[in-house]
Amino acid sequence: MAQHVLAGKNALVTGGASGLGKAIATKYLEAGATVIICDINKERITQTMSELSAKGTIKGYVYDISNHEEVDQLFIKISAEFGTLHILVSNAGIMDRFDPAGDLDPALWDRVIAVNLTAPFLVSRKAIQLFLAQEEPDGYILNIASMAGKVGLAAGAAYTASKHGLVGLTKNTSSFYADKGIRCNAFMMGAMNTNVTDAFRSGINTDGYQKTRDVMQALRVPLCGLDDVADLALELSHGARSKLLNGALIHVDNGWGSMMG
Repeated sequence: MAQHVLAGKNALVTGGASGLGKAIATKYLEAGATVIICDINKERITQTMSELSAKGTIKGYVYDISNHEEVDQLFIKISAEFGTLHILVSNAGIMDRFDPAGDLDPALWDRVIAVNLTAPFLVSRKAIQLFLAQEEPDGYILNIASMAGKVGLAAGAAYTASKHGLVGLTKNTSSFYADKGIRCNAFMMGAMNTNVTDAFRSGINTDGYQKTRDVMQALRVPLCGLDDVADLALELSHGARSKLLNGALIHVDNGWGSMMG
């Protein structure tokens, strides 16, 4: 059982009903935080709430956080029920189908950008407002980015652009609010086995996928374990040492990024 290093803290984890988000929510609960999870999938929210409720105080909301009106409603509820927020993990994300720009459906582009970039902006905006309203602002944002935010051959055009954008949002947020008690970092994730690949059920660009797969196989990079990543997310969310990191793009990728250059 983890020490209650997050006792008294309220944490919002988007996409918190499955995959990495669920793993992080679990670690935060075990560390004593009050955890709010938000997901677009009602069944997953219900199941996760049932599984994790014995570990601590957890609340689940079903919202599409790519919609600014739904984000506003989410934060109205958070403010009313919990008063404030201390930690935001922007984890919700979707994959594209490995389409390069010439093959990409504009509707898929719009959806991937909305979920992977617009949504983190919208929730960051509201979270920062809550952070700044505190008598002594204390806020931490962790954006779950990707090595696709650094290199060009890790996904399709939409996902790659969205994660490059999220890196920019991370740097801008950390820079503008560094003197106001707010930190913002990003995990540059390598490959994981999560439900982010749900999008593949509706088809995949086989040529684009094969190019990416060939690179991964040549580098022999193993998958990142969800629990290990969640442990790291917890470690960097508390204590004096964690405050040394702000605007950091943390490679959580088993060395993939250094191999790709």
